[in-house]
This record gives sequence, structure tokens and C-alpha cells, in this order.
Amino acid sequence: MQVGSLWEAIAPPAEPLVPLREAVKADVIVVGGGFLGLSSALHAAEAGLDVVLLETHQPGFGASGRNTGFVVPSLKASLGPAEVTQALGADHAGRLLRLVAGSGNTVFGLIAKHGIDCGAVQNGWLQPGHSQEAEQTLYGRMPRLLEAGVDAAWQDRGAMIARTGLPTLYGGIRIASGGQINPLAYARGLARAAAAAGVRLYGESPVTAVERDGNGWRVRTAAGVARAPRVLMTTNALIGDLLPQLRASIIPARVFQIATQVMPAAIRDRLLPDRAPVADTRRHTFALRWSPDGRLVTGGLVLPAPGRMALARKVFARRLNRLVPGLPEIRSEYTWTGVIAGTLDFLPRMMRLEPGLDAVIGCNGRGVALTTTLGREVGSWLAGRVTDAELTLPLTPPRPIPFSRIAGLGPDIILPVWNARDSYEARFR
Repeated sequence: MQVGSLWEAIAPPAEPLVPLREAVKADVIVVGGGFLGLSSALHAAEAGLDVVLLETHQPGFGASGRNTGFVVPSLKASLGPAEVTQALGADHAGRLLRLVAGSGNTVFGLIAKHGIDCGAVQNGWLQPGHSQEAEQTLYGRMPRLLEAGVDAAWQDRGAMIARTGLPTLYGGIRIASGGQINPLAYARGLARAAAAAGVRLYGESPVTAVERDGNGWRVRTAAGVARAPRVLMTTNALIGDLLPQLRASIIPARVFQIATQVMPAAIRDRLLPDRAPVADTRRHTFALRWSPDGRLVTGGLVLPAPGRMALARKVFARRLNRLVPGLPEIRSEYTWTGVIAGTLDFLPRMMRLEPGLDAVIGCNGRGVALTTTLGREVGSWLAGRVTDAELTLPLTPPRPIPFSRIAGLGPDIILPVWNARDSYEARFR
């Protein structure tokens, strides 16, 4: 057993980025080296901008390199087209649904274009219902998904069980453009692509201040300073106390992952035989995939308590044995954790803090596909090829969340209720 990420263990090595130790100037400074920051920087550089990217640690250190690596061309299970339209209005909702519809192909297209070695498998993504009622809700969303351009196909219960090997699930949606990757390897590949495009990337460079500098901005680190007319914050949940108005606009939630021992070939043949990852509609989502080396990877939330890593191993091993028939005794050989940024409506935000100082944040656990594709648009926007009015998301001031510093405990505290309701619905509805 190792307390550490499986992705770190199997990802191709990366050349560490050096810290910023001088004064530099650029057209734009990107703060944060996750998927969103790397994609934004890459596309801005390809559009002709001089870009500096500052990362507190190394690319993919945060949630970008610590998730399950699902490439999901979909929003959260609770967000159908009707809910998105109610939250954003018809115009922006249509733009977001279309962007999400193409997000899987964007990710795998970038991987192919830049030759990123990240265990990429584009064999679809599966969202089954966990109950008959959930199955009906998903079925009712199909017309709007197809209208938005999502390559979705309905799978009845028999077809879904055949695709997953999980007899407790119901019918649901298959999105063919989805799939899975090693997320840390993907982040490192995006960093290499950005550097090749001319982005100046600095690691181990925590930002200590973002300050006005005449008509532009000055970003300070412990040993250096960068100046630019524009700054883009892509820190997601790891903003810390740098910009309080940005920190107050998100709910941080800690998520845990485990990877089991390598499973026998017979189990790999019958369980998720297409190697398409699955995430159902439970409030506490049950998500499952195969790693490139034949391990089951799953995770979720864990009650706040001492020894949460050990608790995560026990909780998710028990969940696997309960929901997946015919498994041997589970050994959680890798366990790791990361913090995601949530919002009250589960939708991402594009915020203008001040003229020239913008942020994109709050991807609610849909980071791989959504942030990569938002980054492509943001890069074009920074280069002036997309106007404010043409952006997928409305450009708004920060929206403070009451008691945001303790709001992250909400999902953990309500977890027993979620689990009880999920179990009841799966059994009786």
C-alpha cells in the first residue's frame, strides 16, 4: 500500500520547471499550472501572445493531476439542459452545452496533435441511472443533448449492464467522444506543448502578490516579478488567501481516490470490457475505470475524521465489493487526495476582478474536458480573437458564497444522508 498517486507512479517523467528568479515582462501572465492554465497559455501563445505561466509547485500538482482521469463531455449529473438554461439564460446555456459537447474531441485532438503519452483511450463515457427514476430523467434529457450536438446514444438497462458488467445499474447515456487518460501525464504533456509554443513556464513559484502597475499588473513571487497588461487566474481551489474575493467565490471540496491491486484477466474481460469509464447518477457518484496497468480506480468523498486516507481505503474498498460482483478481496495499493472547486449551482465561473485581472474557476469535478476546452476559448479571447460578448460563459464580478471557508464541509457533513438516499432509491425505485 502506498499513500500516493498511481498517476505519479506510472506517468512518464517530467523535466522540473525552474522558479522565477528575475524580472520579466509579457503580454499576459497566467497564474496556475493545471489544465485550464496550461490550455489557456498554450492557445494564447499559438495566437501570437507572449505568455508567462507561474505555478506554485509543478504542472498538474493540484486537482488536475489527482482526479480519476475521466474525459467527460458532460456537466454534473444534476445539470440537464433545462437547469443550465435556467441558470445562464438560453444564449449562454446553448454556448456552454455546445462547448461541452465537443470537449471530448478537443482533449483527444490535443493529445494527438502534440503526441502526449498519457494512456489515452477514447472509447466513450457511460452515465447510467442508479434507479428507475434516474433512468427516466436521463432519457428525458436525450432530445436536448442531441440538439446541442452531443454524440449521445441511449443504452437500455440490458445494454448498459453488458457495457459495464454492473448488474445493479439501470439504463443511461453513452457519449462516444468521452474516455480516459492519466491526468498527471496529460498535464505534463500540455506543459511541454506550451513550452514548445513559446510559453515561459516557471515552477516552484508561489505568487505572493498581484498588484496594480500603472495601466497593467505586477505579479510577485518569492524571488522574482512578472509584469503584463493582463493577468489570468486559473488556480481553481488552490487560491489560498492571495485574492480574497476570488477565494470567497468557491466551495473547496476534498476528494479521495484509490487504485486497487492489478486484477486478474478474467475480471478485466467482463468488467468495463470496452475500457469506457462509468459514473452513475447517485448524489455520491459511483465512478469506476481501469488504469493502464489493470487496476480499478474509484473514489469520492469521505467523512471528516482523523486518518481520512486510511478511512478512504476502507470506504471505497467496501463500496467496490458491494456494487461490483465477483471481485477478490480489495487491496487499495494507492491512495491519494485533491481539492476541487465547487459553486452553488455546479457551473463554472468566468470573472472580472478588475480591468485586466480575470479568473476562470469552479469546474466542479469536470476538469479534464471542460477546462481544456474553456482554455482554448480563453486563449483566443486573450489574443482578441473572441470578444467579451462572444464568450461561452458570461463575464461577471465575483459572487461571494456565504461562509465559503467552511462551506466545503457541507458535502462531507451531508454525506451520510446522500448515501442513505442513494441506497434507498437504488433499492426501491
